[in-house]
Amino acid sequence: MRAREWTVASLYYGPEDFDIPPLPRWREARDERGRLTLSADGRDEPFITCEVPVKVRR
Repeated sequence: MRAREWTVASLYYGPEDFDIPPLPRWREARDERGRLTLSADGRDEPFITCEVPVKVRR
């Protein structure tokens, strides 16, 4: 639900105008096995890891 709220708010004003918290900053990296990892800025522990990432077209 947050993604929809951020999208709608960004089309008209800033998310903060609707009391929506800003998007978190993520850091992208590869681990020792070559997997894609995403972690929050300032934290070493990834919150998501992908074994075989694929490119998608929106």
